[in-house]
Amino acid sequence: MKRSRNIAGKIAFIIGLVEIIAMMILFLVMNHNLTRILESKAIHDMNVIARDRAMIVETYINDCVDFLNGYAKATENREVLEHPEDPEYIKASRDYTELYAEDYDDIEGLYVARWDTYVLAHTNPDSLDQTFRDEESAKALENMIREEGRPFCTGIVLAPVTKNMVIPVYAPIYDKEGEALGFAGAAFYSDMLVDKLNALNDEEMSGVGYSLINAATGIYIFDDDLSLAGTECKDEALLDCTAKLRSGEMNGGDLSYSTSDQVVCCYYMADRDWVFVIRDSKDDIFGVVNTVRIWLVIICLVITAVMVIICMSSVNRQMAPMKTINKAIERLKANDFSKDPLIDEYCNREDEFGTISTAVKELHSVLANQYELFFEMLESQSVGTLVLESEDERIVMINHMALELFDLAGVDRDKLQIHDIRAQFDAEENEHIKEYLDQVRNTNSEVSFEERVNHGDGSSLVLLAHAKGVMLSNALRVIIVSLTDITEQKKLEESLQILSETDFLTSICNRRSGEYRIGENMKEEQFGMFCLFDVDKFKYVNDTYGHAAGDALLVGIAKTMKKTFRTSDILIRLGGDEFVVFATGIQDTTLGSRVLDRFIGNIVSMDIPELQGHRITISLGAVIVTAPESFSSMYEKADSLMYSVKKKEGNAYVFFED
Repeated sequence: MKRSRNIAGKIAFIIGLVEIIAMMILFLVMNHNLTRILESKAIHDMNVIARDRAMIVETYINDCVDFLNGYAKATENREVLEHPEDPEYIKASRDYTELYAEDYDDIEGLYVARWDTYVLAHTNPDSLDQTFRDEESAKALENMIREEGRPFCTGIVLAPVTKNMVIPVYAPIYDKEGEALGFAGAAFYSDMLVDKLNALNDEEMSGVGYSLINAATGIYIFDDDLSLAGTECKDEALLDCTAKLRSGEMNGGDLSYSTSDQVVCCYYMADRDWVFVIRDSKDDIFGVVNTVRIWLVIICLVITAVMVIICMSSVNRQMAPMKTINKAIERLKANDFSKDPLIDEYCNREDEFGTISTAVKELHSVLANQYELFFEMLESQSVGTLVLESEDERIVMINHMALELFDLAGVDRDKLQIHDIRAQFDAEENEHIKEYLDQVRNTNSEVSFEERVNHGDGSSLVLLAHAKGVMLSNALRVIIVSLTDITEQKKLEESLQILSETDFLTSICNRRSGEYRIGENMKEEQFGMFCLFDVDKFKYVNDTYGHAAGDALLVGIAKTMKKTFRTSDILIRLGGDEFVVFATGIQDTTLGSRVLDRFIGNIVSMDIPELQGHRITISLGAVIVTAPESFSSMYEKADSLMYSVKKKEGNAYVFFED
């Protein structure tokens, strides 16, 4: 008995030592991989944040442009340029300028000026009746504004008077005939943009620093260190990173590098030729790596200790007459749970043989219970399970849930054949299922796929299937298929897809989905008529009858579009009162005119109760598209036509002519 115990101790010691070495190797491998993965993810997250912050900068500048665009279209500003000497018009423009900028804190200055840069209206009284450029530079500015033809931003610069970093924006002001009379200008504080970014830092990542650099000049547009704004960047690593991004040497628009204590991520804003820089300390970024490493050490130590303890206690119960125990184990492997009288006899011994025999007897009882429990659990689980022989697809096992999913709940499973299940799918679906099962038939790989099963009442379910090839201990290869009902999930995904592509107010396509659908038509060479229109004097409707009436008008126009055009045509609300129709198949102006005349007629007959009898008109530009063309190109053609139509009486249209 002492000899037996010594053997058991040696076995336990060897196994425990092997487990400790294995756990150390496992820790080293996991520590290396986890550290690499977590550090890569942290840097990736920094790059994503850099892109997001850069988009905030871009959005802020676009908002500035939109703000000036609304100001430039004001009647008071057009009239003061038509009557620059008339005090009454000058006063009206100045009053409007003060009112327009009254609640806008981001602005340094807002003004109207003649082409010679003589200021007629300005939010700063000290700048009124001043000419702020000489003749040559004024002419250069005029040429630039005329060439752009619409509001635009020239970048972020250092204001010569206030020494603040500002965003200058210019917009031409047109008369009723479309001739540019002068321009409107504005300068917006970049400090407000910095405040928006700081607010995000407080919410998401306190301690993050950032900079915005003019890539062409190397000048700081803004930085955490306020004294650097407007100065030249001296950071060689940052300048080198900027040069690589500008040259296109790096794939994509971002680049990251590390210093001794920081990680710096740069994102190149190609349209602006700016580089947005975000940086954070390595302690903040990689702090989670150290935490994970500590927990990994603790977990490995605990697991090792538990495994060694279990091993040592188990070995002491394994010494028994090997022949009898081996036969008993072989029967258990064959799922034969018949009792062996010799095992019962050995259980009465008081030495290690009795201990091991008792353990084998208990193992017999446990496995028998587990075998029975396995089938009960398989039967009661909420996931369908189907086991097939790999070679001939004979059904080895199928649970009750799988029968319900296949609409075969009343079928005797002992007589069930694979063709009974295949009959629940159409031919194409069966072909797909066969392809997936072939992938795992002779391997231990796993595939996932979706399948639609038809029920006898005409309904159908969408099932998510996971199929895996397995080689059993008796050399039988089987395919295990688990099935989950995802019908409601697919319905939800389809609903969310529809919502993401629809304008919230009018229930027609939004700009993103509309542009995509027109682009698909171009790829498939499904050409037609591209129409762009807006509501004449829409601002008057909002100002006179309220924004609720304006919304009701937009909804009414969308309904009229649906009434006039076909379901195959693409109806889009671009934003505000601007709409697009792409009428597929209309290849000439004769047919196009008939359709547009019907549309104009329906517009005329619209009755919006909120407008109290007021009738609206539209101006429309149409382009016949007979070859692949980009959305922006079609838009520009139609846009120029739409504005020329506004010179006519309302409810008019014109076709583009090469």
